[in-house]
Amino acid sequence: MSSERRFHLICDEEGCRLDVYLSRKLSITRTKAKDLIKEGHVHISGTLPKSSTKLKRLLHIEGEIPEEEPMTLEPQDIPLEILYEDEFFLAVSKPQGMVVHPSFGHHKDTLVNAVLAYLEKGGSGRQGTEDRGQRAGDRGQRAEDRRQKTEDRRQKTEDRGQRAEDRRQKTEDRGQRTEVGRGSLEFGGWREGEDDRNGQFAMHNSYLVSFRPGIVHRLDKDTTGVILVAKDSKTQEMLSALFKERNVRKTYRAVVEETIAENGLIIEGNIGRHPIDRKKMAVLKDGGRSAYTEMRVIERLDGFTYVEVYPKTGRTHQIRVHLSHIGHPIVGDIVYGRRARLLTKRPFLHAYRIEFIHPVNNTPIFIEAPVPDDIEEFVKSKKREEKETKF
Repeated sequence: MSSERRFHLICDEEGCRLDVYLSRKLSITRTKAKDLIKEGHVHISGTLPKSSTKLKRLLHIEGEIPEEEPMTLEPQDIPLEILYEDEFFLAVSKPQGMVVHPSFGHHKDTLVNAVLAYLEKGGSGRQGTEDRGQRAGDRGQRAEDRRQKTEDRRQKTEDRGQRAEDRRQKTEDRGQRTEVGRGSLEFGGWREGEDDRNGQFAMHNSYLVSFRPGIVHRLDKDTTGVILVAKDSKTQEMLSALFKERNVRKTYRAVVEETIAENGLIIEGNIGRHPIDRKKMAVLKDGGRSAYTEMRVIERLDGFTYVEVYPKTGRTHQIRVHLSHIGHPIVGDIVYGRRARLLTKRPFLHAYRIEFIHPVNNTPIFIEAPVPDDIEEFVKSKKREEKETKF
């Protein structure tokens, strides 16, 4: 076992469960921490503890994170709905239930598997998509021009705050990598998790980084809608820069619980890992990263509200966390919702539209993915007798 995969912690807390402590200190999920303990990779004073072991200050916790078996990734002939395609990138309408990136829980049937097969066959599955995208782009640009003056003023204020936040975050990240309680993290920068600062999913293991060819940003497994795929590394780099610099306008549609009285809302609140449940994100009073979301009501339904959402930042689970934070979780969201299990099989969240300037030929791009049938049917079934529309 390589020494780079080992850790040595000196406990700085009293009464905390071992699995919870390791999850927080090693920036891994609680399930991963439990697996490490169960499989005998964690030792306290030379003995094998249980996940439920209550810790005392100054205990020495040592262990290792075993190397994973390398993945193999094969092209799979999975049907794709291509919304837009040119020589540089394509836009796909991701269906419900499809994982975007391969991982050790999902080696096959991911969007990457499907894209590899599609590109091997030469792409161009739909003719004329660029022309349709251009015409749609013209409509989108006119709408964007009307929004731009207001957005520019808000952006200046947000940029000042973001620069300060970025400086703070860099300092915090360095601290997380180099200090663990009173001990040191000996395995040199390995982390399991998500990093959406530029709209990309990243597991910092090098073998996973190499297995996300062309994917520019991500959607959760059960979220549907537009997702971009670059055809070469240079285009991927340029598209990623657009996300990082917040030059991509994203529009989502969602159905949320309860009736929203306001026609529009602005939701702000730093987002970071939940202090107890490390699989979840949460709005935090202290720490986290700044997050800004705009929302407008499309239609008020019987006990629900159909909304459009415009995330201005790209934090993990941002829309789901922010809507839940204001008391209107997305219908079907069993992680952040309340009545979700009784209503739908998945969160009713759809990446409806994406707008940006083409990074190569400088033309406006405006791409929409039709709202899925399950969302449309739910909205129709919950309509009030007299429709109340704000768009």
